[in-house]
Amino acid sequence: MSWHLIQNAERRLAAETVLLRPASGGDVRVALGYPNTYFVGMSNLGMQAVYAHLNRIPGVTCERFFLPDPEELQEYRACGRPLFTLESQRPVGDFDLVAFSVSYENDYPHLALMLDLAGLPLFSKERSANQPLVLVGGAITLLNPEPLADFADLFALGEAEGLIEPLIEALRRGAGRDRRALLEGLAQLPGFYVPSLYEPRYQDGRFAGLMAAPGAPARLEPRHLDSEAFQDTLASSQILTPDTEFGRSGLIEVSRGCPYLCRFCTVGFSYPRVRWQPVDRLWQAVERLLEFTDRVGLISASVGNHPRIEELCQRLLDRGGSVSFSSLRADRLPESLLEALVRGGAQTLTLAPEVGSDRLRRAINKRFTDVGYLEAARRVFRKGVRNLRMYSMVGLPGEEDEHVEALVGLVRQTRRVQCEEGRSGGRITLSMGQFVPKPATPFQWEALAPRKVVSARMKKVERALGGQGGVQVHSESPKWALLQGLLARGDRRFARVIASVYREPSFRAWMQALEEEGIDVAQEAFAPRDPAWPLPWGHLDSPWSAGLLLKDRARAARIASGPCPSTSIPPS
Repeated sequence: MSWHLIQNAERRLAAETVLLRPASGGDVRVALGYPNTYFVGMSNLGMQAVYAHLNRIPGVTCERFFLPDPEELQEYRACGRPLFTLESQRPVGDFDLVAFSVSYENDYPHLALMLDLAGLPLFSKERSANQPLVLVGGAITLLNPEPLADFADLFALGEAEGLIEPLIEALRRGAGRDRRALLEGLAQLPGFYVPSLYEPRYQDGRFAGLMAAPGAPARLEPRHLDSEAFQDTLASSQILTPDTEFGRSGLIEVSRGCPYLCRFCTVGFSYPRVRWQPVDRLWQAVERLLEFTDRVGLISASVGNHPRIEELCQRLLDRGGSVSFSSLRADRLPESLLEALVRGGAQTLTLAPEVGSDRLRRAINKRFTDVGYLEAARRVFRKGVRNLRMYSMVGLPGEEDEHVEALVGLVRQTRRVQCEEGRSGGRITLSMGQFVPKPATPFQWEALAPRKVVSARMKKVERALGGQGGVQVHSESPKWALLQGLLARGDRRFARVIASVYREPSFRAWMQALEEEGIDVAQEAFAPRDPAWPLPWGHLDSPWSAGLLLKDRARAARIASGPCPSTSIPPS
């Protein structure tokens, strides 16, 4: 019976503290979806920012929907009720626009499942004139949207704040028009991509380019906000709920972009510049949140780099608030940040060394050393933090067995520092994930390291640290890293693969679907890509040209193979 689904929706709504009260009615109705559960989606500040922005536009009503939890999914399938929105429990298919905010490749099958549950055809070419347009936005549109291209009527490329108003105006002008004519009109707006106007070409089983229809732009430029426009659109939590990763913490975005060009990371390369929010504007948002909660989370790719972060933290402490941070770097740990964390009750902190070798760290453009990392860890423990999470990658370009041995040494040395600072009862947790080459980075042409090599190196670390007191090791499965790597750099054929597996996406099902589609996994994942060959995302403009990325890739290779010492920490 669907009454249980309605009860769950009403329970979630009752537990929410809403700072922005959406208007009802209006001429444009938007269903905004996050392709994961309520818990994950409501932990995402980007979705809340888009929700708030849409609901501030006169005449627009925006409601949320999410991937059902496992028990909810069973009930949806049993009762046959279409997927509905949280606010009104109206079927998603009844809205004018169904918009997804997508940040991670692993959520692609969830998007297909949600379309299916909503009663909408997966493929855009199969939707009728009276069905809503399906739009996809979010971080993946700055990288490679092509695996979702056959599902989406429209992509919003770039930062949502600069795209929402033009989209709503175009939908109003196009009300009652033929679906094809509406999409052709949207394709002329900067920052919008209508994939049905582009035909993929293949050669020898590989993607070989896109052909644009007459009148469609050959190249597409994502929309980015300049500093002034960014400061006019501060993203902060508009809905507080205990059912998130951050509890009832209110989140505020302090900056966008990243000043560090870590070669494995998309943030520094996919955004044209770093933009900071003025501290006075941030404080206005803090004061608003403090009316409802005493916990504030500061969100940024590099929180510690904000030019006035210490002032902001001190003001928060003076008001009796507690603060947390989305990310911290070992080389950017002002005392005020540590003090704020400890006074807020933090017992666990994450500092990612990424690798255990100075040379390999330099090759990926991380600008701190083992010695610097250990000094940061010592300061953390000395402040009173008991536990430290360490994150490291395996399978980076240029990695050798000696780098894995160096990682073991760095973990052991960190544990020694922990004990020396009187935190022997605490814990060191090392999480290892496999490096996945991502579009728009200097490593976008690299091969994914073979699963056997990665598994052997991870097991080597696990064995070496298995008897180390106070140390735990968690390793990501190379199987799922392979799937992420395939989807991150995939072309349009992957939509048919997703459509084959989304109901039961086991690894075996993925491999079978890839084989049936004729996709050569070895070629797509485990072989370097020819820089002269077209890339599936090559029609999207990027702040960094392919030539600059190739030069930076060559620089990384020289560093990785150079004479710089591989480690400054003994392995045992």
